[in-house]
Amino acid sequence: MSVKIRKILPLWGCLTLILCAFYTYVYVINHYTLVFWGDQTEALIPYMIDLYTQFKESGFTLWNHSIGLGASNLVYYYTILGSPSFYLNLLLPTSDWIPYFIPVLDSLRFFLIGTTAWLWLDKLVCSDKAKLIGTLIFTLSGWAMYWLHFSYFLDAYLYLALLLYFSEEILEGRKKLGFTLIICLSSIISPYILYMFSWLLFIYMICRLFMKYEKVTLKFFFQKFLSVFVYYLLGVALSAFALLPAGLMLLSTDRIGSGTESLFKPLLGGDLIRVITSLFSPVINDYDYNIFSSPFLKLDNRVYTVYNYSFILFVLLLPQLLKIKFRGKKPLIITSLVLYAMLLFPVFYLVFNGNTSIRWSFYYIVFNVMLIAYILQNEEQFDKKLLAVSGVGCILVLIGISLLSMKLDWTTEINQSVIKRVCVVISGCIVFYTFSLLKNKNKFCKVLLISTVIAEAVFCMCLRVVNGTNSLVANSEGWNEYQQKMLNTDAVDFIKKQDSGFYRIDFADNSSIAYNYPIVKRYNGFTSYFNVYNHETRPLYDNRSTDNWFLGYQPSKFLLKSLLGSKYMITWEDNQFLIPHTYDLIYESSKQKVYKNSLDMSLGYASSKISGFNILEDLDKSQEDIVLLNSIVIPEAMNNESNINDIYPLIAENLVNSGFPWHEKEGYLFVDYSQSNPYGIVAYEFYKNGKQVKYEENYEYGYTAIRVDQDIDEVYIYCKNFNNINEYIPVNVYWISDKVIDQCFSRLAAEDHFENVLVSGEDLSADITINNEKKWVATTIPYNPGWKVWDNGKIVDVKEVNEVFIGFELDEGVHRIQFKFIPSGLKLGMGISFGACIIVIFLGYKKVKQADIVND
Repeated sequence: MSVKIRKILPLWGCLTLILCAFYTYVYVINHYTLVFWGDQTEALIPYMIDLYTQFKESGFTLWNHSIGLGASNLVYYYTILGSPSFYLNLLLPTSDWIPYFIPVLDSLRFFLIGTTAWLWLDKLVCSDKAKLIGTLIFTLSGWAMYWLHFSYFLDAYLYLALLLYFSEEILEGRKKLGFTLIICLSSIISPYILYMFSWLLFIYMICRLFMKYEKVTLKFFFQKFLSVFVYYLLGVALSAFALLPAGLMLLSTDRIGSGTESLFKPLLGGDLIRVITSLFSPVINDYDYNIFSSPFLKLDNRVYTVYNYSFILFVLLLPQLLKIKFRGKKPLIITSLVLYAMLLFPVFYLVFNGNTSIRWSFYYIVFNVMLIAYILQNEEQFDKKLLAVSGVGCILVLIGISLLSMKLDWTTEINQSVIKRVCVVISGCIVFYTFSLLKNKNKFCKVLLISTVIAEAVFCMCLRVVNGTNSLVANSEGWNEYQQKMLNTDAVDFIKKQDSGFYRIDFADNSSIAYNYPIVKRYNGFTSYFNVYNHETRPLYDNRSTDNWFLGYQPSKFLLKSLLGSKYMITWEDNQFLIPHTYDLIYESSKQKVYKNSLDMSLGYASSKISGFNILEDLDKSQEDIVLLNSIVIPEAMNNESNINDIYPLIAENLVNSGFPWHEKEGYLFVDYSQSNPYGIVAYEFYKNGKQVKYEENYEYGYTAIRVDQDIDEVYIYCKNFNNINEYIPVNVYWISDKVIDQCFSRLAAEDHFENVLVSGEDLSADITINNEKKWVATTIPYNPGWKVWDNGKIVDVKEVNEVFIGFELDEGVHRIQFKFIPSGLKLGMGISFGACIIVIFLGYKKVKQADIVND
């Protein structure tokens, strides 16, 4: 056994104890399943199941129709595709195994992260104790704990450890191609990761150069940086096939925030409190992050948090920098001070992270761990009186901020019990750390020091699975319900067996997991991270559906969804949602019901009835739906053929907490608040002869539809602000009868439609016959610059119609239409990657030849 492996065995033993303790706890309280409520169940597991199924069934396609209205698969699954641990899932016999395989993958990740971090610290310090403790803290500190539930980000953390290791190697002129490869892998897993790693690399290299060399001339500095930068660029070029398409997509969205109006103002209120308390706050949940101050309270908030917790040992040891000496101390301290000063100004969050959220706090983990390692290596220089004072001071500060947080309402109620537990456990850790370091030559105290690190790590991991007194780990009942809702595909399978065409399905469920039903159940639907992965569709959703991360089911949008190909609706047995009169029940199974729409728009249609985009200006969103339902909206046209006021009359304007007489039935009153405040809760009351015959309350974004199917003589409506129930929102009320809806649907059904539609990922083909005259075609495929369309083999000039969809003109006659999607930047990226690959092969060959010459 080599000396290096023998030295690393204690680390593996400590990681084994920590992971066994944690996963045993999780399995016991979780009834032997492993599911964390939050991002893991709502996004990670569905994404992995979908991608697993794709690879197993049909391979990977470049376009995915089950992502909202459709989006680039390459961009959508960018992070998972760049995650090496995902591919281990493909070894599993079925996707049902994936949730149970997560702890195996996590354990493997933690072991690889720990091992690589130890190799990195082995380049910095000589003390085995310093390496072991520094590695444990790096492996299990704030950034890693935050991503515990979204576990493929732990692959990125592994890349961080590898980046630090290869950075040390390339500074010595070794393993340059290894450095290039890790830059490439970091680029593939996420453009954000590359962006943040690049800034870290820049800061780290400057710090290490001044730490390693006493005199750094300008010429020497640029020589070193140039040699590193060339191999960095080579790594970026290797990843261009994935990086370029994803980068272009991100640049086209609002994913990169600015907040330029206040970027240079220092942090205030809750933001400042979270920065100051981050060193004392283990990560807790996906919403509050910092136990001492929630980003969702009334304090001044612009950012979420710093998950900067590097174990309480860091705070305890920090004062020792006043006493100890080591080579490179000054540049290391200056770098750390500059980084912490940057935390006080949001402009640096934007610079380093690309938006004003502080995900880039792994910078602090890196430099905190370096400081811990150097301080522990020089423990013989400790000022023990100062250490004792630091121990008492840490406990007092921890108690103080705990009391302030609870008394001044800095945090949410759910964190109150967490603060108490953290205060007790972390105070105990401070006592044990202080005692063991005061008696550092005693063997028992050496064991006590490591044991306290292990105990704090287990505590932090266990704390990550609770919200106050509520566990984020699913019990057996919760897991069974999740499996039934998320993984049961009986209803979807029934639809697929009876219908081989192109259509979309609506799933009537407002739970937070529902936005990924289309992904995991593999059908064409409406819900997803629409504004991130296909930003071109944003205008269609604007003020019609929530702009939140997920789209809750929006029953009042049935007119628009029918136009866009919604042919089926699936509901739960106890469904309370509006079922439009155009949908008929056709199937019941597994506590689910399937309804079929009388209108089948499939891939789209052609029409001579057109309107211009200008017509949509200043209209309520429900009015826009009527325009879209009665004409194809194109950029050039200036006329309006929808006769909107005749078929969709305004009944009440700017109605506030009031009513009006009403005698019609068999239709829908649309209460529209899209232009005043789309976050509205609508309550309505029906009256007959002065008596209330119906009361209901709806929460939908933008507008809500009220079904009128009984004799009434008065309607009373009020709309409250979702964010302030004491504020009433003015609404416009419209009417559309079943008769008019049927007329609109009949007209659409009689238009020229696509036939013989064949869909295979990024390839679509269909036939359409244009009758009588030249017409515009409106497809139900959202526009993306990557789409190309051919008509009978000739390229077609594509326009955006109906706000966001692919449209084009066709002459009278029979047409064979072909659609092909290639993400923007993919071809150029592949060319760059191919060229970079040739260079890497050449450099590798040259390296081998040089080694052979030396050996000879």
